[in-house]
Amino acid sequence: MSDGDDSDLPPSTAPAEPPPPAPRPPRPPRTGGDGRPASTLRDPPNNLDLERAILAVLLDGRHPTAIHTLRAAAIDHPLYFWQRDHRLVYLACLELGDQDTRIDAQAVAELLSRYRFGAALDKLRQQQVLLEADQLDGLGRARARELWKRKPEDEAAAYEDSALAALGGFTAVLDLQQAYGALAGLERNVALLKDYFLKRRLIVRLQLICDRAYRTPDEFPAIVDDAARVVMDLGRFNQAAQIHSVNETVDRTMERIQHSIDNPDEGIKTGIDDLDARLMALRPGGLYVLAARPGVGKTSFALKIAANVCNHPERRNRTLFISLEVDRVDLLKKLFSAEAGIEFEKLERGTLLQPHELETLAETSKRLGEWPLDLMDVSDLTVHALRSAVKRRKLDADAGCDLLMIDYLQLLKETRSDMHEYEKVSEITRVLKVMARELKIPVVALSQMSRDSEKGASDKPRPPKLSDLRGSGTIEQDADAVIFLHRVDAGDGGKDEGVDACRRIEVVVAKNRFGPQGKAAMNFFPAKMRFTPAAAEDRLSEPEDAVAPGQPSRRERLQAAPGKDEDLF
Repeated sequence: MSDGDDSDLPPSTAPAEPPPPAPRPPRPPRTGGDGRPASTLRDPPNNLDLERAILAVLLDGRHPTAIHTLRAAAIDHPLYFWQRDHRLVYLACLELGDQDTRIDAQAVAELLSRYRFGAALDKLRQQQVLLEADQLDGLGRARARELWKRKPEDEAAAYEDSALAALGGFTAVLDLQQAYGALAGLERNVALLKDYFLKRRLIVRLQLICDRAYRTPDEFPAIVDDAARVVMDLGRFNQAAQIHSVNETVDRTMERIQHSIDNPDEGIKTGIDDLDARLMALRPGGLYVLAARPGVGKTSFALKIAANVCNHPERRNRTLFISLEVDRVDLLKKLFSAEAGIEFEKLERGTLLQPHELETLAETSKRLGEWPLDLMDVSDLTVHALRSAVKRRKLDADAGCDLLMIDYLQLLKETRSDMHEYEKVSEITRVLKVMARELKIPVVALSQMSRDSEKGASDKPRPPKLSDLRGSGTIEQDADAVIFLHRVDAGDGGKDEGVDACRRIEVVVAKNRFGPQGKAAMNFFPAKMRFTPAAAEDRLSEPEDAVAPGQPSRRERLQAAPGKDEDLF
């Protein structure tokens, strides 16, 4: 055996020396399945269940105001939705809404069956290009409408070429309709949909800044300045602190003016001519405060307005009357007394009613039973609980609410036991105003007046002032109009005896944000809880400073007997 031959030796226990490592090839960058870099592997913010819930409400067909909720939130193009199929469905909803056509699953499916799939995708791509160029949001509603409006050349030649076929047929639309979605949560869901969309825009814009920092030799200050500009630019979508230019507001203003021209009677009339002449109408979103001293008849006056609104010959508006002081049965007795012309005392006792009055009462009860009037009597209610109850009622398609009346706001319970009266009233009026704007209905809230309003130098009550309201600072600030009921007669009790006793009431519009102030004269018959317009000569008013000292007023001249030298004819 040669010295170099060690084949017969036992194997060595020492570990063998590892071979030198082979050169490692450069590691490719991590990418997702669609080729996106690792930094964008995550899906952009979206919520498909949320999108389905919104489309389910639209496709349900029982909520005609749903599309207006989305349009009011400026959801004017389909790119707010993330999934392509959802974008196509909303594209059809926009067109149907623009045509004032009922939106439901059947109508959407029929429209998509006539829509060429390629043409629909082209419209989405065109809007995407404008969005990336940051030009889509500044187009205005009229120009944005042209982007999704279907044209004759967009018609599908056959069903196989249609957008409906690309979605999966009518079954796909029906599945969206049957997804879980509630009208009560639509506004919240729309706000979340918009939030996801804006987050996606923020990510895309900032990703471009990041790519620029990786790939360009631009210096840090220039890149930071561009990043700040991007953030500030997207900050204009912050609705809590949004500033609008007059240019973008002009179109919205002209649309509202044209809507008022096309719908001149959209506001709710009180049915009291002198009052409507100044208020013009109870505006959706307006807060109206009706105040009076105790016993002047503010509840009866509110019921008078409710009766006029519910029994309007052209359009009956559904009214919700919430009473925090009077039981709903007693409230309806007052309404029966006013409408039937029967003394309230007879209705209260029941034994004094005559046969003809019973017949009148039966006819009145039948008539009132057909009114769109809802009553709620509760003595322990916070303003936030009231807001929730009214919102549920408003969003109920079978019920709804066109006008809310509250008797009266100081009886609403405070949310905290340590709140002072001023803090409590401040919270109440603010929530009522926000609720009116949110639900787009007028709110009439009755209010107490402070005891200082009863102090006067003479036996006659002095005219009311805004400072007479309890918690007047916030009530005066939040209310769109403040209306006082002022008793102008002495009120000594001598002339008020008897069934036919009449009290002279002056309706004073002390604040009117959208019209003139002024006064109107009415007669109140407390025995029958009835308000009637005053005679023509009693409604003539004249400013005090228009009468020279020592000279008779216009009313006194009209009521005076003619002089011997006057021509009676």
